[in-house]
Amino acid sequence: MYSQNIAFIAKKFFEMANYKINGPSFVLSCSEKVKIPLMVCSHERSGTHFMMNSISECTEYTVSPFLNFDYIPLGSFVNFFSKESINKFLLSLQDISRNEYSTHCVNSIIKSHFPLSLLDHNNNLCRVIYIYRNPEEVFISYWKFLHRWNWLEGPKLSSPLELIKTNPKGQSQRYQIENYTNYFARWASHIIDAKNAARNSSNIVLVNYSELKNNFEKTIKYICHKLKINMFQQPIKPNKEKFIYGKAMEICDQEKILMKNFIKEEIKKFPNLPNDLLNLF
Repeated sequence: MYSQNIAFIAKKFFEMANYKINGPSFVLSCSEKVKIPLMVCSHERSGTHFMMNSISECTEYTVSPFLNFDYIPLGSFVNFFSKESINKFLLSLQDISRNEYSTHCVNSIIKSHFPLSLLDHNNNLCRVIYIYRNPEEVFISYWKFLHRWNWLEGPKLSSPLELIKTNPKGQSQRYQIENYTNYFARWASHIIDAKNAARNSSNIVLVNYSELKNNFEKTIKYICHKLKINMFQQPIKPNKEKFIYGKAMEICDQEKILMKNFIKEEIKKFPNLPNDLLNLF
């Protein structure tokens, strides 16, 4: 069903020679130079767009447009908790026929916040970059992000520390396989899930946000080498104006200290986190 629908849409748009698929609620770019789709996955506010835009600057993968792997726009196409459904969808992205002589693959970068264990990594249907970040930075950013929206994406609380201690609520829960005591446990479990998935797949690479920020060129080259992604030019840091920001809000130094102290104790409950996160505290 997926491949037939997407192929039909693709045929219509290839006739217009713009090499894009126009779905019911999304537009995708396609390329003959790409054979496997690329997904950038993370817990929210972990540098997702920084990574996506960085890869887009120097490879055939693009964010113009990217595909938001989420209920909007794909809820009618994909069961996000079914490996079979996800497999069919990802497979359909590899086989877009412009005509009987050429096949294209979607080169729009797929953005996801769903746990990587929901993917079937045995079939190598996509490459995956998983980016994670210092929880202090994540939750300050996430706190502002939740305040940005006029719906219940998650609780709008008075401080990032209060958010960390609160059990997940609202639409943010769609990315969870199970319930969690608080948002910190949700964050830690998301990263551990990705770490475990990467053990069983050569198509997944885990990257710390701080490495991307502080050792940019080296990190992008490492990612492309590990995932066998061709680079057509040297890595270029993307313009920050392309990033997604939360509501402009401030946090005082005392709140930052209290949050750091809480994380220092809470993170001990998750010894399977990557060492570069554990060593921060």
